[in-house]
Amino acid sequence: MFYIPFLAIPALVCLFWIFVHWLLAARTLTFRLLVILLFFIFLTILGDGILTSMLGSGIAHIVIDFSAPCLIPLTYLYLRFLYKPYIYRPRHLLWVILPAILTTAAIILTVIMGLDETDELLARVHSGSFNVNDPANTHLNKLYYYWTVLSFKIIIFAEIAFMLGVILVMSFKLHLRPGIFVSLLQGKPIRVLAAQLVLAGAIFLIICLKMLLHATAYHDDPTWALSFAGIHSILYFLFGFFALFGAKEYITRRDIVTAFRFNYKPDTQSGVAEEIITDMSNSLSVESLTHVLSRLSTQHGVQPGRETSAKPGTGTSLSAAVLNVVSISSDESGLAPRFRDLMLQERLYLQPSLTLGDVAERLHTNKTYVSKMVNQTYKMGFPELLNILRVDYAQRYIRSHPDASQEEIAKACGFLSASSFNSTFKRISG
Repeated sequence: MFYIPFLAIPALVCLFWIFVHWLLAARTLTFRLLVILLFFIFLTILGDGILTSMLGSGIAHIVIDFSAPCLIPLTYLYLRFLYKPYIYRPRHLLWVILPAILTTAAIILTVIMGLDETDELLARVHSGSFNVNDPANTHLNKLYYYWTVLSFKIIIFAEIAFMLGVILVMSFKLHLRPGIFVSLLQGKPIRVLAAQLVLAGAIFLIICLKMLLHATAYHDDPTWALSFAGIHSILYFLFGFFALFGAKEYITRRDIVTAFRFNYKPDTQSGVAEEIITDMSNSLSVESLTHVLSRLSTQHGVQPGRETSAKPGTGTSLSAAVLNVVSISSDESGLAPRFRDLMLQERLYLQPSLTLGDVAERLHTNKTYVSKMVNQTYKMGFPELLNILRVDYAQRYIRSHPDASQEEIAKACGFLSASSFNSTFKRISG
């Protein structure tokens, strides 16, 4: 069987993505769940081909009895988390009971029967010559078949049917259409969850087809074995690649291109960097954007007090960035741009005890509308936005008045007391 080493290629693909995700994506929400899933895929692939030739069918069957029934529940938890993040509960691990029962039965019966008899029994099962009603079969042979072979097939087919049903339901909810990857190549955005649904469905359909084939047709025919190994390698590679973007709801070809951004020519590096920063800014909250801009100004020696806006009188760099970048998608004839101009041009945020009602009165509207606009546009409440703008002004005030006391700084920036200023400044600026 010269082709046996080639069956390990899908397993190597899984190991590759485990390493890549550990190296590059260890802080993502789906990291642990995805790595556990890839590890169980790795175990299943080893038990299905490599371990059989190295350690015998008995040991390989124990590994598969434990790992294979875990794949579909783990995939379901991963896809469900992409669809709607949730908090893990103990009940989410109840599915472990089934693989635990199968594995325990396989270990006990293998120990009682011995490896040689177990290997011989599994060889007859795989060749199709095993007949449970054959008088030559012992009671242990029948128990092993029922508890480890037949039960395993029933559980796997039931899980695959469940998973395919979940994929169909999710696909219907997402209005998934054929040609999703063609749309990606054409530059259109696609949902990461939709791409993973398609890949997961293809993987489980291949697994189902493989189980329906006669075992000898798969293990003894190089064409079938290498075809399955090649298809699985491609599907696992794509699944692991798209998992890198699990924190993004949508992905475009541009996202994939800019992900490999460290080898651009010198004359294109600045343009690519600008595109990356622009794309990433859409995913940042106002507070995160404040931290980023503060760090950039420190690293590059930029004084936050410099006027950087194209329009005169639009404000300082950090305050303008917070109010302009985040509200860029707002309706320019609506409430958001008038609120932005009020803050930037008149620096209304420097007034002590400024309330939402005061701002609403200046904008000639109801404070409920202002509150709703601030929450929707800046993804935070009015008091937090007010504190960010005041801390930005405080940083510039400190640079221009190095001898000022804390009480003086707090008063100049709109804070009611030095203690309130100190705690807010530390929390926001870091």
